[in-house]
This record gives sequence, C-alpha cells and structure tokens, in this order.
Amino acid sequence: MQWDDYIGHAQQKEWFATALRNGRLGSTFLFVGPAAIGKQTFATLLAKTLLCVNNPPDQMQPCGHCESCIQVDAKTHPDLLRVEKPADKSVIPVEKLVGPRESRMQEGLCHDIRLRSYYGRRKIAILDDADHLNQEGANCLLKTLEEPPVGSIVILIGTSLQRQLPTIRSRAQAIRFAELEPAEAKQLLQRSEIEADEAAIEQALQLAGGDLSQAAEILNEESQQFRTALAETLQPHPINAIELASLVSDYVNAAGQDATDRRGRMRQVFRTVIEFYRTQMLQTCQTQQASDPAMERILYRMDRCVEAINQVDRNANQQTLVESWSWDLQRGKPLI
Repeated sequence: MQWDDYIGHAQQKEWFATALRNGRLGSTFLFVGPAAIGKQTFATLLAKTLLCVNNPPDQMQPCGHCESCIQVDAKTHPDLLRVEKPADKSVIPVEKLVGPRESRMQEGLCHDIRLRSYYGRRKIAILDDADHLNQEGANCLLKTLEEPPVGSIVILIGTSLQRQLPTIRSRAQAIRFAELEPAEAKQLLQRSEIEADEAAIEQALQLAGGDLSQAAEILNEESQQFRTALAETLQPHPINAIELASLVSDYVNAAGQDATDRRGRMRQVFRTVIEFYRTQMLQTCQTQQASDPAMERILYRMDRCVEAINQVDRNANQQTLVESWSWDLQRGKPLI
C-alpha cells in the first residue's frame, strides 16, 4: 500500500505533509472517527513514510522497496510497535502496555518504545482500539505520553473523543477522520472484489452507518438470507415476538464473542428494520390516510428502532434489549 493507493482523507494527509515540511510533527496523536474508514491504514502509511530509509519523510512518498518499507508491510518492523485488544477481551490488557505483573516495565509497549531504534531513526507505536483502554491501562500510558522518548511517535486509534479517558485526551493531539464520501466508499468496496451492483452497495453503506467492514458483511450471502427471513417475520400483524427475538439473537450471536462485532450486528439489524418500515410507510401514504392506525404502528416501530440503536451505544444487555424490542414491535404502540 502506498499513498497513491489510499482512498479518502486527503485533508489529513496534507496536514501531516505540512507538519513534516515545517519540522513540527508532534509525538502523540489520537485518530478518531467512525469504524473501518481507514484510520489504521493511514497510521501504517504514516509509519512507513517516517521509517523509509530511502526517501525523506517530508516527501510523503515511501519508496516501498527498501527493507524498512517491506517490514512495515509485513508487520515485522522492529521499530513499529502495534497493540490492539485481543478478540476474547473487553479491554486492552495492562500486560500489553507494561508487561506481566512479575516483570513490570520490562516488557510491553511502554518499555519497548524506550529501546534504541533498530535502524537508528525513530520508534513508532500504533495502539488500536483506544476505546477499550480502561483507567488502569490509561494510567500506565501517562509517563510515555507525557515524556515520550526523543523522536518517538505514539498513535492511538478510536472512534470518538467522548469515548477516550480525559487523561488520554489531554495528552494527545486529536486528528478527526470523517466518513468517506459515498463514491470513495463504493470504490473501496469494489476494490475488495465484492460482487454487488451500485444500488446494493449504497444500501449496505446506509445500513452500516458508513462502516465499510459492516457494509461488506451486509453484502455477503449470510446477511442477505437473514434480511429475507427478517422481512418475512416483520410482515404479519401482529408480529410474533418470540420468533423475531430468536431470529435476531441467532444472527447477532453468529458474529462471535467480540462485543464490538455483536453490537455492530445489532445496529445493522435495527437499521434494516427502519428501512423496512420506511418502505411500508411510503406505501401506506399512497393508499391510506396518515392518521390510519397502520401508520401509527409504523411510526412507533421506527422510533423504537432508533431508541434501540441508542441503547446499543449505551452498552445495553443484548438479550434484554432484543427481547424487549421484539415485544414492543409486536405490541405496535407505546405502553399507556
């Protein structure tokens, strides 16, 4: 991957190019923006730019064929440290930052970044999943962020400033990444050799809230089969709440044990149901009065889905949320 191959976020690239030309590159950055829009790839390209042994960083054009560039691409560069949340954990383990309890500060990111660089240039650390730093983990990082080794750079990657602890926000320079433009997102998905027409890609991006990994998942066969079954379950009146809850729970559970993936599927489900009822609403407007009971049910159910998305963002219990949402959709009106 080279900058010429990278799609989107041109303003952020130019900001770093200017900082490098002026010799004013900071030491700690916090990349924030929606999931799966290229923040991690941007961080890797920036590291490749800074570690390339042939081309100067201010050119923003790593050669791509020196030993350093090849190692960055292979994720084996000794001066590029990477930390991310394990799939089976809900937070980033402290051990990844400062080593195990019996050998604190003899291993982990905070130790390794202070070692002399292998190529004599600089050490760079990329900490993905910064949303999942707990208070203990953030405290372990404080000294490294406050007194970084000369020439070192730490890049933390998260989804929003609000999800970062104050101790992290106050010590890092925030770089905001917005959702990709529709044309850019389509180009990326098409590059992934996904077999879908433009209309299907647009709908998938809408349902995924701009998350490219979620959009790609929506376009796969499993998701398409689920959406067909979901539409069939939503069609009758009244809805069978038990059947609906079972269908949705099975689909969400199929995402695995990672809480982020499961929450992503839940948002996907609720957005799909909103689109289902939006279509019904348009059809009802053409044939019935806006005050018809059917229209009131549709509007209530759409509002309930919006509320459910907000509950996902507040980390509501999955089983309780799916079951209460299903019964509310079956009822089709608020409790008096």
